[in-house]
Amino acid sequence: MDLYQSMKKDIHPQVYTDTIVTCACGNTFVTTSTLKNISVEICSACHPFFTGQQKFIDTEGRIDKFAKKMKLAEEKKQQASKTKKAMKKIAAKGGKKASLKELLEHSKESQR
Repeated sequence: MDLYQSMKKDIHPQVYTDTIVTCACGNTFVTTSTLKNISVEICSACHPFFTGQQKFIDTEGRIDKFAKKMKLAEEKKQQASKTKKAMKKIAAKGGKKASLKELLEHSKESQR
């Protein structure tokens, strides 16, 4: 029995020998792939490794996204600090731990 005769037919994807790869920089080239057209963000014509020039690439606003996360983390940290101070203040008044209701009331008062 021949090895090729035992293989299943019609299970392999179609291979295109004229696939056009388009880079964000405008460079295009032809290759072989199972896709007819391919879009890429970086190619050998614009990648710093191949060009020798250092270039800052911010894909999808990653730096803005990171800065936003850091700002939210700082705000949460400040809010936690305020809550902790409020708990101490309320506990000092009554000599007991503050309830959630008392904390919320104090939070509303401090926001006014």
